[in-house]
Amino acid sequence: MRLLWIDDEIDLLRPFIYSLRERGYDVDTATNGPDGLDLFGGQSYDLVLLDQMMAGMTGIEVLRRIKERDPNVLVTMVTKSEEEPLIEEAYAELVDDFLIKPFTSAQLLAVLKRLLDKRRLVAGRIGQQYLSALNTAPPPRDWRDWVERYRLLVGWQDKLGRYGDSALVGIQEERWREENEEFGRFVDREYRSWLGGDGPTLSHQVLPEHVLPRCEERPTCLLVLDAMRTDQWLALEPVIREFAAVETDHYCSLLPSATPYSRNGMMAGLLPLQILRRYPHLWVFEESGQNRHEEELLAEHLRRVGFRHRFAYYRAGSGEELERVRGRLLDQEVRLTVVIVSFLDLLIHSIKSTRVLDEIVSDDAALVAMTRVWFKSSPLPDIIRSLTGRDRSVVITSDHGFLRVRRPTEIHGGRKMSANLRYKHGGAIRVDERKALLLTRPADLMLPVDSATSSFAIARSDYYFIYPTKPREYERTYKNTFQHGGISLPEMIVPVATVRPK
Repeated sequence: MRLLWIDDEIDLLRPFIYSLRERGYDVDTATNGPDGLDLFGGQSYDLVLLDQMMAGMTGIEVLRRIKERDPNVLVTMVTKSEEEPLIEEAYAELVDDFLIKPFTSAQLLAVLKRLLDKRRLVAGRIGQQYLSALNTAPPPRDWRDWVERYRLLVGWQDKLGRYGDSALVGIQEERWREENEEFGRFVDREYRSWLGGDGPTLSHQVLPEHVLPRCEERPTCLLVLDAMRTDQWLALEPVIREFAAVETDHYCSLLPSATPYSRNGMMAGLLPLQILRRYPHLWVFEESGQNRHEEELLAEHLRRVGFRHRFAYYRAGSGEELERVRGRLLDQEVRLTVVIVSFLDLLIHSIKSTRVLDEIVSDDAALVAMTRVWFKSSPLPDIIRSLTGRDRSVVITSDHGFLRVRRPTEIHGGRKMSANLRYKHGGAIRVDERKALLLTRPADLMLPVDSATSSFAIARSDYYFIYPTKPREYERTYKNTFQHGGISLPEMIVPVATVRPK
């Protein structure tokens, strides 16, 4: 179970919290009602342990707010009083159980066991509420609507994953597929106008809109967590909120939603074709090392906009490299520090074998839960805490997301077609256009090619490309793997968050 404990004497309860964590419970803490509600708003919990008597916002007030946001969450009121009127008031607000101070570990565990039994009954209502919430939500009409729809889906992904009902998870997978296909049609209609500046923030606009203005106020660190999805960020955000203030927004990854295009665009402040035209020596067409010139592109970007301060650029591909970088991030002479963290690689490589990975992250809810556990034990929270503690702004973002591909579709083309499973470029490309966006004129989407006869194909929804030779072998090898570069909600809706001292 995932627990939130809100109590103004939380330090006195640390022995109980450590004991719960040793038993496998995931416990977040807050010392007052407003902070507890902030955590609750950014993360799903199975149970809230709530002190009844707190300074400022009382436990009953917090309970009302919690139940308004999620009527299904279980709440145990922790109180020093056994007075009947107080208990009756709490029950009237749908409290699920009581724990009287002082209490023992055995009494605490007994409450948790009772609520585990009640949780099984709650699971029966979740499916109906899920279908009702999605079916009654208005259809998305613009970018912001799609961001809200994605967050709604992510919230239910977390709930359904924790209740573990395979039928509900199957229903949600089908719903994800439908929503991704509708989002793809939305992107088809709108993306060209977005490139002209009429739409959401795109990858190449992240620094001018979210980072460089912060540098005018104070030294700023940009942490780019490579291939971090919005649902993963929403699981990490409460960890950071324990020691800092967080404000989260979203931007749209450039197409293809892959590092050579999205992150080069971010560093350069330019669309991919603009990079090729302005700095042809800094654009790489080969399959390897396509982001080798990021630092030079960043330097050119800062020069163009008249940035007159010192900047630093680092890459970290391991926990050890993160530790080595840590001390340099506090250099008083540097106004902008950019750190590229191989987030997905670090996360996936922390599991020793593919078989174990498949068992542990069998669905997206499990992947997100594992992400949170990994993050809390990584150097990143301490690094972020150190930066905010020295009056620095921290901007945390990603370059694109990813998804688990499930449906193969054949692609035909020349021998020099690129290798990525979610997008291809090369000559004589043919593909089912219901399953992929085919661009015979890539320049229309500001995409560079090394030949006038080259086309682009970008996969939609959860499709991935296989070759007509040995199709079963390709399908068996790549089905259910994590890929990026296509058109889908998890790949294109990217978090960008500003972290400041509390």
